[in-house]
Amino acid sequence: MASTTFNGPVRSEKGFQVATKNSSTGAVTTRMSSGMPDLTGLAKADVATGAGFAFAADTITIVNYTGAAAASCTLPAATAGTVCVYMQAVDTTGGTATLTFDAAGSDVWATGSVIESRASNEVTFDTSAASETKLTFTPANAATNLFTTGSMIAFICYEDGTYHIASKMGGAADATTGAFAFAS
Repeated sequence: MASTTFNGPVRSEKGFQVATKNSSTGAVTTRMSSGMPDLTGLAKADVATGAGFAFAADTITIVNYTGAAAASCTLPAATAGTVCVYMQAVDTTGGTATLTFDAAGSDVWATGSVIESRASNEVTFDTSAASETKLTFTPANAATNLFTTGSMIAFICYEDGTYHIASKMGGAADATTGAFAFAS
């Protein structure tokens, strides 16, 4: 296979795919390259936790959710090119009430989306199944949640109706609790 070198930005309207070929079987697996998006040009909104709030497209939404009360947020319609970033503003040490992200209408998470989770102080991952539309975080009532101050979840739409997810958790050595799970 040839190598190509570009001088200048490489652009794609539908994201980038990475294909890998199994050396034994020859089977090719294709995955979206869905790292955290560049935040350049995104608006920002500082939102107080409430029973429910809506994300704006192409916006970093900074939220003070603590786990003391349940919160839910709805993403805008998944239109190709839309990026929504949730930024955790404070530590999630205030309780065990859930934070739920809902895809709008008939929008879904990309099947096979993966998010880090900590159900029992050990790194695990939850993977979305076909047609799932919710992502729920359940914190521990402790200062050890992996989803804490500065954590981000990016919802990226490459094709209408489907959001891809990228995340950056707090990363502290004691961030060992709190569980994420996809659902319908």
